[in-house]
Parts: sequence; C-alpha cells; structure tokens
Amino acid sequence: MQKQGQNNDSDSVHGEQTCPSSVNPPIANGDTVNLSDTEEETKESNVMTSVTKNGLESIALLFSPGSMSASPRDLDSEMQVDKTPDRTLPVTQSNGKDTSPTVNHCSTLMEVDASHPAPVAPSFQGPITVCSMQHSWALRDHRLYCNSETWDRGGVEEVWGKEPSEGTNGQVIDGERKNKESLEQLTDMIHEFLESFYMKYGSFNPLSENDVLEHLKKKGNTHLSNRSLDIKREMTRYRAGLASAPIAGFMLSYNKHTLGLEDLSTLEEQNWLNDQIINMYGELIMEATQHKVHFFNSFFHKQLVAKGYEGVKRWTKKVDLFSKWLLLFPIHLEIHWSLITVTMATKTISYYDSQGIVFRHTTDNIMKYLQSEAREKQQTAFQKGWKITIIKGIPQQRNDSDCGVFVLEYCRCLSMRQPLLFSQEDMPRIRKRIHKELCDCRLND
Repeated sequence: MQKQGQNNDSDSVHGEQTCPSSVNPPIANGDTVNLSDTEEETKESNVMTSVTKNGLESIALLFSPGSMSASPRDLDSEMQVDKTPDRTLPVTQSNGKDTSPTVNHCSTLMEVDASHPAPVAPSFQGPITVCSMQHSWALRDHRLYCNSETWDRGGVEEVWGKEPSEGTNGQVIDGERKNKESLEQLTDMIHEFLESFYMKYGSFNPLSENDVLEHLKKKGNTHLSNRSLDIKREMTRYRAGLASAPIAGFMLSYNKHTLGLEDLSTLEEQNWLNDQIINMYGELIMEATQHKVHFFNSFFHKQLVAKGYEGVKRWTKKVDLFSKWLLLFPIHLEIHWSLITVTMATKTISYYDSQGIVFRHTTDNIMKYLQSEAREKQQTAFQKGWKITIIKGIPQQRNDSDCGVFVLEYCRCLSMRQPLLFSQEDMPRIRKRIHKELCDCRLND
C-alpha cells in the first residue's frame, strides 16, 4: 500500500527503517478500506494492514469465530501473499477521494508479527475499519498516570474510560447540601442557647464548651460528627457581639437576697468575692441540707464584736441552733475570708483557713456566743464543755484572691459530708459553678 501523492517505487523508501507503529498513514482513524473485490471474500476473513517505509506490509488477521481453531504455531510461520496485478484496493479517505494503490507483480515473503496476539473480533458484514486504538490507549494511560489529578476519584474513573456516574455526582452534591444544612442548624441552635444563657446568667463568665455540648445532646444531637462545627469559635464570636451590650437592669433575687451584675462579676477571674455572694450561697447550702445546717450571715461576726451578744441575739430568734448538726460562720477580716464551723453533737469548734493563718480570737468569740445562746435558750448541756480545733492539711490557696472561693467550697463539702479534695487548679471551674448555682438558685450535683 502506498501513501497518497507518492509513486509505487518501493526503492525510494527502502533506505529508512521506521517502527511500524510510528507511521502516520494517510488514512484517518475511522476511515474504511475495502480490501476485497467481492462481498463474499469479505465474509471469509477480516484483515488489518499497515505499511512501513521499508516496503513491508504488516498484516493482522482478524479471524471469525469459525477460524479460531488456528494454532499459535500457524501464526508464527512465514506465509506467501500473492499480490496479483489485476486486483486494485480502493481506499476511501475522509475527504471522500478514492486512491488505488498498486503493488509489485511479484510474490513477496511477508512476516506476520505474532508477538502481540491480534485481537479477535466477531465476523461482520462490510469493510474493515482501520484502528490505532492499541497505541493511543497506551499513550493515554501514560499521560493520565503522570497527571497529578489522576488519582483522585474522578481521575481513576477516567483512566478506566468511565465518566463519574450521575448518581455519584448526585450523592456528593446531596451530601454536601445536607452537611451544610446540618451545620447551619447546629449553629442556630448554639446561638439560641448562648442567647438564653446570657439572659439567664447575666454574662458568659460561667459558660463552658461542655455547656453547649450538653445542650446539643439534650436536643437530640448525640453524634456531633460535623467537622466544620467549631463550638469555641461560635462562642467567641457570639460573646464578642454581646460583650458590649450588657443586660440592663439584670437582677437576681432569692429569699431576701439580691444580686446584680456587679455582684456576680466578683466571681470572674481573680476578683474578690463580696458579702452578697457569700450570703446568698449560704442560703442555698441551707436549702440543700433541708436546714439541718445553719449558715450565719457574713456580717454576724462583725456585729458580735461590735455590740456583743445583745447586738445579735435577735438574729436567731426563730432558729433553734442546738437542733442543727452543723453551724457555719464565715469570717471576713477586712481583706481575708476564713471559716469557723461548729459540730453540735461533739460541741467542737473548728477553724479553717486557706492560707494557714489562725485568728484565735475569732474562735473565742464564737464559743462565748454559743454559751450565751445556750443560757438564753435554756440549753444546759451546751453551756460548757466546748473545745476548739485548728484544722490542718486542708486545700490551700496559692494567690491572694481566692480565699472567698475556698471558704464557700469548704462550706459546701462539709455540709454535704464530702471530703475536701479540691485545689487551687480547680478555682476557675468552681467560680463558674458557683455563678451558675446562684443564678439557678440551687446547688448543682
């Protein structure tokens, strides 16, 4: 077979040796070549041919199912192709023109290359299709292999000649949409919770990430698998938006105790607790113990020192101290808080101080008060036999600002008959918890 526009002189191309696969035939992919004079010959066999520059023709036989019995040995043998001068092979090109290449009037010894077994195609009617898919697929695979995007999901599908299915794309889009909707829903729930939290507690001081998580779980979001959800970021953004707009007129009242934002702010960071916080928390302790524990007002000791027993006698007019199992006396000495407890069953006065400081006169004042109260209430058994102890080895503060928090935690643990197992590191958490308990008007578990 000759290229269009060249003569049939094979000597002009014998000097060049070119790989058959690199020859660019004048026939475009998809063009048809009729290699037989009659339709009957076409039915017998299908032939794929290509011409090299050295004049040799490479012939690939595409056998019909009936010819599949040929052995590989037969394919490896040399064969003679009789090229008769009377037969012309019309070639139809893409431009619609026909060329009639001629061949020499001699018998040429041809080699059939069987190193790569020819693809087997079913018998069909009509002309043979010239196809170069074998080499183009190899090059295409190599290009895709070297492409950095080949190994993503879409690239792998392309390598195998597949397009991402419409169903797959639909699933991905649907998944992204659901994930976005879930994120928006969770974000809205967080904002609603933060708003209600701010209205209830007056500030975000007692807020923790765990509060948000617990709220979401109560709403049914037990599996928070949305990786795009950043709770801390949402908390920070929302807090920043409301920090400049405090709730006007925020006020908390419980059993004649009233707290404002200024009072609650003493629970923030390392501020000193004021008397209002101490006294209302003491009220919650009495409620939690069903009044088996009596908590004295923080101003009691000052009044006792200033006016003696007569100055405070009316403070317990309706209270039977001797029926209680524990009395709690918060002592405020200008810039420091300490605690005195009284165990009525053993008539023991105990002193607790988070800095290890002992103000002995305070315990003496409480003992004298109890003796006077026993005489006033005609409790002979409590008029004598009192003992005073200084409690050592208790949690100690390591700063100058948490003494009030330590006193309240002493009171809470002792009234609940719990050991004193907290430390300085727990102070930020305890401050937040006290803030919540005051606003909830009850001690939390």
